[in-house]
Amino acid sequence: MITLIHDYTSPASAVAVLRCHRLLADGLKVNFEGIDRNGVEVALPATLDVLDELERSRDAAAELGLDLRKPGLLPPTVRTHAVGDLAQRQDLGVAWREAAYRAFWEDGIDISLESELLGLAERVGLDVDEVDRHLADPASVRAVRMRAGYQRGRGVGGVPVVDADGTLVPATIGEDDLRYLAGL
Repeated sequence: MITLIHDYTSPASAVAVLRCHRLLADGLKVNFEGIDRNGVEVALPATLDVLDELERSRDAAAELGLDLRKPGLLPPTVRTHAVGDLAQRQDLGVAWREAAYRAFWEDGIDISLESELLGLAERVGLDVDEVDRHLADPASVRAVRMRAGYQRGRGVGGVPVVDADGTLVPATIGEDDLRYLAGL
C-alpha cells in the first residue's frame, strides 16, 4: 500500500491523483493525504516553478482526461483538504478529489472559498450542512495543518510524493513501479 501526498494547486499532483485513482479502480490499495504546499492563508500568484510544472504535466494530464489551464492565483487549500478528509471518511474521496482538481484546473474556481467548497460538496453527494459544520470546526482545519507540519518534518518539501512503507518516492515514477509499490 502507498500513500500519495498531494495538493490541489500542484499540476503534477493532479496527474498523480488521477494515476492513483486508476490503481484504486484496479483494486490496489492507495491512501491519499492532502497538504497545503504553500502553508499560508492568502492566495499567491502562480510561481515560476508551478508554471514550469504545468508545462511538464499538461500532456500527461490530458491523457488522463484533465485539461490543465494556467491559474491566475494559487489559493490556500487547507479547507479544501479538510473537506477532502470528510469525503474520504464517507467513501466519496475519489469523487471529491476529481471534482476539486477539475474545478481548480479546468474551471478556474477559487477552491478556498466556502461557497465554492459547499457547491462542490453538494455535487459529489456530501451533506452540505455537515460540510459547513466541518469547516466551522477549527479542529478540522488544524488537523490538515498539523499533518502538513508532520510531513515537512519527515522531509516532504514538495508534492506530489508517494510514501511507500515509510520511504518517500517521487510520484512521477513510472506506471509499473507505482503499481508495484501499491501492490506491496
